[in-house]
Amino acid sequence: MKLVERHIIQATHRFYAEIDRLCFLSKNLYNYANYLVRQSFIFEKKNLSYYDLQKTLSTQVDYKAMPAKVSQQILMIIDRNWKSFLAANEVYKQHPSKFNARPRLPRYKNKITGRNIVVYTKQAISKRELKQGIINLSKTGIYLKTLVPSSQIKQVRLVPRLNHYVIEVVYEKCEKQYELEKNRCASVDIGLNNLATLTFKGAGIKPKSDQWQTIKIYKSIL
Repeated sequence: MKLVERHIIQATHRFYAEIDRLCFLSKNLYNYANYLVRQSFIFEKKNLSYYDLQKTLSTQVDYKAMPAKVSQQILMIIDRNWKSFLAANEVYKQHPSKFNARPRLPRYKNKITGRNIVVYTKQAISKRELKQGIINLSKTGIYLKTLVPSSQIKQVRLVPRLNHYVIEVVYEKCEKQYELEKNRCASVDIGLNNLATLTFKGAGIKPKSDQWQTIKIYKSIL
């Protein structure tokens, strides 16, 4: 399963300015890619894919302003947004009554105040630092301590919020498998006078009658 370790970066944090700059650069590339897809869709009736964008933008200034693997993630985001729009648009054509309005084209982000998420895959994170429990994003001065084992980390995201940023360390952890004990069970009944009545079987508790035990949880206890 995928889990997230979050770090809140307020405006007074030493990394805030750099993260803000990166999210601004991400916005520039996002808008540029979105412009190309919109123009192609509106005037040529053609849907540009991620590979089309990658081929067109890989030599452009906005693409090269960040590490290649980071810019690729931005193009993947715009590609997913357009796929979602196209899928919704097809459903709208068949069943317009299911929608309040026709699905809109993915919008541009504000030129001045707009910011976009930045995604660093594990390949764009310093391996040397990661072995010491520190995340250093490629070509940045951002150094962040993490409690996540390096082998579990999948990516790090810089996520813009209303008045702060969130650094999300995305990692994968194996779920623990538990064997069900079929001879043990419980049932909860939400009541009116009582908050709830819990009936269970077994679990090492002596039953009052037969093999069942009932506990009433009163509201007054709370």
